[in-house]
Amino acid sequence: MTTPQDPPHVTTVLKLAAAMQRYAVIGGVGAAVVALVLSLVFRGTHGLVGGAVGVVIGLVLGFAGTWVMRATARATPGGVMVGAMASFAGKFVVLLVFVIVFRGTSLFDNQTFAFSLAGVTLAWIVGECIGFVRAKAPSVDV
Repeated sequence: MTTPQDPPHVTTVLKLAAAMQRYAVIGGVGAAVVALVLSLVFRGTHGLVGGAVGVVIGLVLGFAGTWVMRATARATPGGVMVGAMASFAGKFVVLLVFVIVFRGTSLFDNQTFAFSLAGVTLAWIVGECIGFVRAKAPSVDV
């Protein structure tokens, strides 16, 4: 919620974050369901566990991006960009640590993990792009 003393970009950033998250959730959850079903069908229970781990990580990291966007909305436009880039870098670090820690694990199927994570992430990004375009919010102040 914006307040009367907020700069004009705050409303725009919050509107964009809401629209982007709305469409991203639709795409991400849809891809998650498909990934889980395919993981179970092609790799069994072990594959379902790998798919579930990939889906959870993909959705959590997706939500992190729009959460950071909302959290930094009251910063300067440059601050919002720094927050977005830090969020992006943080996602890579989390994935890198996870892959290093669970490299060669037998706890879950690595292929279904990878494909589920990639599918959910791609669907999330496409949803964010669709939300950004459909929000019809000015993204450049002149």
